[in-house]
Amino acid sequence: MNILDELNQVSILQVAEDLGLDVKRQRMICPFHEDDTPSLVLYPHSNSFYCFGCAKTGNSISLYSEVKKMDIKSTIQEMAVEYIPGFQQAKKFAKKKLPTSNLFEVAAIRRVQEKEKPTEEIHSQIYEAFRNFCLQQQSNELSQSALAYLKQRGFTDKTIKAFNLFVIKDYTEVTWYLKQHFSTLDLQESGLYNQRNNLIFYAHSLIIPYYREGRIVYLQGRVIGKPSEGTNRYCFLSNQPLTLFNADALKKTKTDETVYVTEGAFDCMRLVQEGKTAVSLGTANIFKKEWAKLFKRVNVVFYLDNDKAGHKAAEELEKIFTHFNISSTRKNLPDNYKDVNDYYTGKLGSNEQLGMF
Repeated sequence: MNILDELNQVSILQVAEDLGLDVKRQRMICPFHEDDTPSLVLYPHSNSFYCFGCAKTGNSISLYSEVKKMDIKSTIQEMAVEYIPGFQQAKKFAKKKLPTSNLFEVAAIRRVQEKEKPTEEIHSQIYEAFRNFCLQQQSNELSQSALAYLKQRGFTDKTIKAFNLFVIKDYTEVTWYLKQHFSTLDLQESGLYNQRNNLIFYAHSLIIPYYREGRIVYLQGRVIGKPSEGTNRYCFLSNQPLTLFNADALKKTKTDETVYVTEGAFDCMRLVQEGKTAVSLGTANIFKKEWAKLFKRVNVVFYLDNDKAGHKAAEELEKIFTHFNISSTRKNLPDNYKDVNDYYTGKLGSNEQLGMF
């Protein structure tokens, strides 16, 4: 068990008490925004916290880091001295030079694993370690910009939390952490790293995770705001097959219920926020025929982007669903709106316009 694993087992209630925070019934005044009532909740079973006032979330390590205003490496060092019996301060690793390649050979890493696991399981472990480390990074201007951007796009705190969106707050720290914990081969096969052994989400720091039964199975990155010239808005995993976003929602649908199929994940999230059941293709150019069986009990409405690619994709999808005897129709956006989220933001207003930001 490494240092992070041990620290992640330290009770968040104990950490909060040691930090001098006033916790009553697992709730407390949020130290991250002006708070009149206890809006931050501690969850001992997962050693995590969430503020229902400012949407701040994290674990015991990030709580310690944020309250004491320390960088993550110094936080881990200080907490290890305080909470890990026998830990010597001389074991400091914060000043290690960031590795340019993995410290261990792939074969050696695989030998020390408890048992050989399917590639997909290893990938989920990498994606989840990536998410967890990003969540415990100290908030900064980049993460604040991401939150402001999402709010401007009309998303509520509840929606942001429900879809577990997160931000790479410090690219170098994340890269160092992942290379310390996983082999080069596994990182590259997961699609998170390219052949030059670089994390692919360099410019796309807002991360959208795709879940299946509680496990992350895919990741998509987005530029915060308008992308610079030559940069795409979205970045998808390298050499990994795209999967449906929010597909687990299909398991909860009733027979003949209406399910909207959108092009982008943000469009899907906005429809869910408006009380509808929706899934996303991720792109208009890909639909696997085996996905069609997931829609056999429901009425499908294609609600794709208002452009040539979106219209063509809707026509092709209708043909596929007709072939499988699945009820489907198409919903078109008004001419002056480019996608579903643009339409709802224009029609209902952003959170800022609604006075919710």
